[in-house]
Amino acid sequence: MIYFEQAGRLGNQLFRYAAARAMQVARGGNERIVAGMTNYEAHQYKDGFVDELVNFNVADFKRVNQPIVSFYPLSNKIIYRLLIQIPKLKHRSWRTFEANWAKTFNRVGIQFTHDGYYDFSIPKTKNVFMDGNFQDIKYFNGIKDILFKEFTPKRPEKKENEELYKAIRSTNSVCISIRRGDFLSSEFKGDFFVCGKDYFLKAMDEIKKHVENPTFIFFSDDIDWVRQNIKVDVPCYYESGSDPVWEKLRLMYSCKHFIISNSSFSWWAQYLGRYSGKVVISPDHWYNNKDINATCKMIQPEFIKIPCPYHE
Repeated sequence: MIYFEQAGRLGNQLFRYAAARAMQVARGGNERIVAGMTNYEAHQYKDGFVDELVNFNVADFKRVNQPIVSFYPLSNKIIYRLLIQIPKLKHRSWRTFEANWAKTFNRVGIQFTHDGYYDFSIPKTKNVFMDGNFQDIKYFNGIKDILFKEFTPKRPEKKENEELYKAIRSTNSVCISIRRGDFLSSEFKGDFFVCGKDYFLKAMDEIKKHVENPTFIFFSDDIDWVRQNIKVDVPCYYESGSDPVWEKLRLMYSCKHFIISNSSFSWWAQYLGRYSGKVVISPDHWYNNKDINATCKMIQPEFIKIPCPYHE
């Protein structure tokens, strides 16, 4: 069995599933994948915290209403529970300590990653237990062709978006993903609010240097704010803001080029983009925390990076 802990909204769900699926393929492809789903009960299925993979052509896997730690061998379960009770300190010594434990667990089939640490070995143990966001293409890029097929929505394109799809496919379309929402809340702004209005204005100016006659396609969790505050001098379209996330993701990855936010959802849009000559623009850091950025792998070397200030 390959067990993984599912968590987050669609972007994070895709990372976790992709790593488990890659592990399954690496171990021969015949093992059952089992997902622990208790994180969704904790959020009471609100605000996007639902199992979105049911809307995609993913491989069949079993969902269980218990955390995967309950399946650990007893000795490893005790050590792991002690480890996660230690308060996470805000300096490198904690991450070094955690990394050493991660390598130890990997040898006995327990693979977890936090703050960018993960030793992607292929355990020879009977079962594999995976917990973490696995936000690095090295965990799953070897099965990219599989993921392109499996991360295609089950449902057909919505007729209401026929004109938008036509514009996306017939022009040098640029997906511009503007994440606001909870990133502006007092709880998350300090860590996650990286991409302000200036970033998008600079990114749009930059992409005009690389893409001839671009058409901007705007996506946002606050599309009214975008319409009122982001002014452009090229053809543009706006996704309604009311599409289900499976349709929104397909609209986004159908674009040829990308200006992304520091969002796992917009990261997947550019990764799943089919156009071979795509240009991707991103912020130059993913978090406002410089220590976490030191190990973050979300920003690829080929991205064009726009400097952004660190917000307090």
